[in-house]
Amino acid sequence: MRAAVNRWRIPGRTVIGLALSFVVVAGALADGPNYLIVAAEDFVGSDPLDDFIAAKTAQGYSMSVYSVPSGTTRATIKAHIQAMWGLPNAPKYMLIVGDTSGDPSTGTTIPHWSGNVSGADTDMYYGCMDAGDDWYPDIFIGRFSVTSVAQLRNVVDKTLYIEAGSFPDPAYIKRAAFLATDDMSSGGEEAHDWVISNYIEPAAYEATKIYARLGGNTSDVAAAINAGSLFAVYFGHSNSSGWWDPSFDQGDVAALSNSGLYGLVFGFSCNTTHFSNSECSGETWIRAQEKGAAAYLSASTYIYYTQSPWHESQNLEKFFFQSFFVDNIWQIGPAWNAALYRLRSHYGPTNTVRDHYEMFVLLGDPSLTLPKFVLGPEPLVGVRTPNGGEVWTVGQPYDIEWTAIDDVAVVDVDIYLSTDGGNTFPHVVDTGLPNTGTYSWTAPSMNASACRIKVVANDGDGNSGEDISDANFTITPFGPVVIHDLPLDSDPGWSCEGQWAFGQPTGGGGQYGGPDPTSGHTGPFVYGYNLQGDYENSMPERHLTSGPFDCSGHTGTTLAFWRWLGVEQPTYDHAYVRVSNDGVNWNTIWQNNATISDSSWQYQEFDIATVADDQQTVYLRWTMGTSDSAWRYCGWNIDDIQISGIPMAAPGDLDCDGDVDFDDINPFVLALNGEAAYNAVYPECNWLNADCDADGDVDFDDINPFVTMLGG
Repeated sequence: MRAAVNRWRIPGRTVIGLALSFVVVAGALADGPNYLIVAAEDFVGSDPLDDFIAAKTAQGYSMSVYSVPSGTTRATIKAHIQAMWGLPNAPKYMLIVGDTSGDPSTGTTIPHWSGNVSGADTDMYYGCMDAGDDWYPDIFIGRFSVTSVAQLRNVVDKTLYIEAGSFPDPAYIKRAAFLATDDMSSGGEEAHDWVISNYIEPAAYEATKIYARLGGNTSDVAAAINAGSLFAVYFGHSNSSGWWDPSFDQGDVAALSNSGLYGLVFGFSCNTTHFSNSECSGETWIRAQEKGAAAYLSASTYIYYTQSPWHESQNLEKFFFQSFFVDNIWQIGPAWNAALYRLRSHYGPTNTVRDHYEMFVLLGDPSLTLPKFVLGPEPLVGVRTPNGGEVWTVGQPYDIEWTAIDDVAVVDVDIYLSTDGGNTFPHVVDTGLPNTGTYSWTAPSMNASACRIKVVANDGDGNSGEDISDANFTITPFGPVVIHDLPLDSDPGWSCEGQWAFGQPTGGGGQYGGPDPTSGHTGPFVYGYNLQGDYENSMPERHLTSGPFDCSGHTGTTLAFWRWLGVEQPTYDHAYVRVSNDGVNWNTIWQNNATISDSSWQYQEFDIATVADDQQTVYLRWTMGTSDSAWRYCGWNIDDIQISGIPMAAPGDLDCDGDVDFDDINPFVLALNGEAAYNAVYPECNWLNADCDADGDVDFDDINPFVTMLGG
């Protein structure tokens, strides 16, 4: 089946890439799954349907067509499908071609079912093959809801175009538009923010937020769709003609101009796939010629919820994106079914869950495989030390990471070193490494002011690709060290205002966003704001203040810690990190510029050099507040704090204990034997501390100045 797959691959893809790569995951499967088309008789034998069948056959599907005569009831159609069940030709995918006008069929319509809970228009029961009151579909079902061959042509062309993989703007496949109503009882913004933080951004996709509460409007929606968005998801109120706020109706769809940039449009809103109407907005999205969507998925009736915010829809959105970004299911039908089954697992087989199974209708090809954006390796990870400097310390290991992209297995990966910052790499670090992995390399002893690393991947056909580190670095024995390590295993007794406290968090809170953790990043304890739950409404700034810490004798100071934070966007609520060297004047080094809803511990690192370098009294402060009178989040949780810096040169102090005394004599003699000999014994000290005459060299001319220093 490889030849069939290659037919739909993006043309011109390189053998080995060490940059951003776009790939289309084709729909072809090795076992040739059965695909049944249930078509109204006027569409059978039409050019667009024949084109669709030919394309799916080329992708490896075993295609069959059931031409439904006019006057056929839905019960008869289902009986036809059930007669296939259990046989070798039993369908895994089913596409209904035609609109609906109720029972029975006509020349252009296939009847729909009515949901048992709310009477929703649904096709789901065509795929429920078990006896009795079965509402767990066994077949992935979609519908090309069209009334004419011309409309069918539009839908087929967009479906095949997106799978062919040659787009006017290939980057559109990594873009997603998130639309949310200003009805804050819905929880739409929360659901979107969670998906963006947990799936979209970690996968290097780009999210556009169009929130009505923040001024998002019709023109913003049109701009996002016209620019190209693989996903466009609306969360809010609507009717059959379109979305309410931000408003986008059938006329707006007709005015789009996103030719060649089609995606999946879906929504957690009411009635937009009410396809028994003359034309619902979901049908407008797929029927539009060279614009609109390749597929549309939403509810065909009013959505009911057991609690507010709309928990079922919030979780369905999360579960659907989980199908793509965690389970790696990029076919729409299987991805949606996986989300529905998670919903049932989460809530149980309730009537509300069944209602969601029934009412959500896929207008599109259930086997449609969305193009997946694959992030190739960025410039090498590891060209800087863990605390963000550009100095590598002799004797310290550093991880060099890479990913080689290839259509066939990579034979080996070789790593080279330049010691002058140029693109000539005479020094071999290692060769014959596996095609993907992490290599731990110990920085050698050398005076190198501008090193670079190159990774070369080789395949069996004589091709190779390379990636060079994006920044020069220095190999020197004089690197950053941890000045103060604060794991918070016990209470350091810092100043706490309001509900700041030291202790073990309880996992409480989460009125909005997520709850607190139940322990620290390491160990049970943290400093947190309200260890029992959310911060207060209408609160002033409340501070956690630590210190003073002595950073004298160090430059390039940084602050690092782990956080678990929930805070609404700064229009309403605030969180800050501040630093001072006198306890009076405070410098803000970080503040939230958006809603933050951490669901795991997050590493944070900040440059505090302008405040803390060579200072004897450095104070740290975490601030919660101010907050408004509405939504509450879990607030700050802080653990494992470190202050690091580069020791300043101290002539004569060769054992790095802060004094020049007789204990420095032996290390001074060792330093006269060369940098490598000295660094082998004192890897965290600065060999240039032996340059006591300040001429840039360590030699016998430094002996007399050193003896003078010993004498005070």
